[in-house]
Amino acid sequence: MINLESLKEHRFFSDLTDGELSIIAKIITPEDFKIGETVFKTSDAGHSLYLIRSGEVKVCLAAPDGDLFTLTILKNGDIFGEMGFIDATPRSATIIAISDVNAFVIEKEAFETLIDDHPRMVHKVLKNIVHTVHSIVRGMNSRYIEMINYMWGRKRFC
Repeated sequence: MINLESLKEHRFFSDLTDGELSIIAKIITPEDFKIGETVFKTSDAGHSLYLIRSGEVKVCLAAPDGDLFTLTILKNGDIFGEMGFIDATPRSATIIAISDVNAFVIEKEAFETLIDDHPRMVHKVLKNIVHTVHSIVRGMNSRYIEMINYMWGRKRFC
């Protein structure tokens, strides 16, 4: 079982009580990735949520010529794999470790076993996932507006 103190250090679990942490610790597994290792690829089956404890990964998409284009870098405290974890859709990006990475992994099937007995805790975890997705969408919207302003000039939208 995962050490509760290591869970408390991760901001994703900051609003969970000690009791809730001990429950979720039973379904979390640690996983390490070496620099350059691919965690998963675009279109892989998605069923795991990854929480970075240490290290960094890059989120990539393939360009038309097949080269990988880096969308963003994720680091300590960030999560990834959240969309496939929630809706079991294939992965939308490739994740590659750009340093040695230590992560917590939660499998969807194990998480779903907690729904009936611990709905409040499940709600807190899902709220944190939604908060992450919301932050991603806000960032994309800001970059989109910046791109439009660059392409068309600011006066077009006045």
